[in-house]
Amino acid sequence: MTPIIKSILAVSVLMIANTPIAQATITSYNVTGIFDEPQTAIGHTTFLGSFNWDADLETVSDLQGSMNVTMHDPSMYPDLNLGYQLAQSVVGNTVTATVFLEDTTDVFMFGGYTAGDTMKYGTSFGPAFEDGNTPNKNAYFSFAFDKTTMLGILDEVVYGDCTEGGLMGQMCMTGHSVAKVGFSGTMAAVPTSISISAVPVPAAVWLFGSALLGMVGVSRKRTLSV
Repeated sequence: MTPIIKSILAVSVLMIANTPIAQATITSYNVTGIFDEPQTAIGHTTFLGSFNWDADLETVSDLQGSMNVTMHDPSMYPDLNLGYQLAQSVVGNTVTATVFLEDTTDVFMFGGYTAGDTMKYGTSFGPAFEDGNTPNKNAYFSFAFDKTTMLGILDEVVYGDCTEGGLMGQMCMTGHSVAKVGFSGTMAAVPTSISISAVPVPAAVWLFGSALLGMVGVSRKRTLSV
């Protein structure tokens, strides 16, 4: 083995050794959730996002994505950028994760984001019907998957949009399955698909591995020929 190859191999081994072991169990995924909303201007709400899944620790991280506003023409309201992953749970094989527009889980009246609620956080129709909280303009997307197969669970896909582009006044745009709540979301919104796909490993990683194996093979041949 030549000194140059020894040096390259030594550096490669150090790079691999210094990579955190936990990284080996983390996989990046893309997630797409679509709701049918026949009574809206666009007819559907779509969430396009991504997340990381650590199979050893059973945790979702870096969940984020964009979601459109369906009540109006797309030129009137831009897509919502959801970037606060504030909730997740693992029950049996089912993993549930939720991402919010604002840095709070308060979406609906009296707080929280319970599927089936429709009134905005901070709602006020006078003393007889208000929750006493400072109104916000929050939105969220929630989904679930089977950790053994990484397949999405359609009945657990939920969204809420209480921003200015939402339904009207104190009400929010919502979407959820009839099986989950007993009725559809506002404007008859129900989830129609949830897809989760692994992000391909960058080609550079495979090229690095192939080059490293090639150098090892060359080194072995030279050693045997000596």
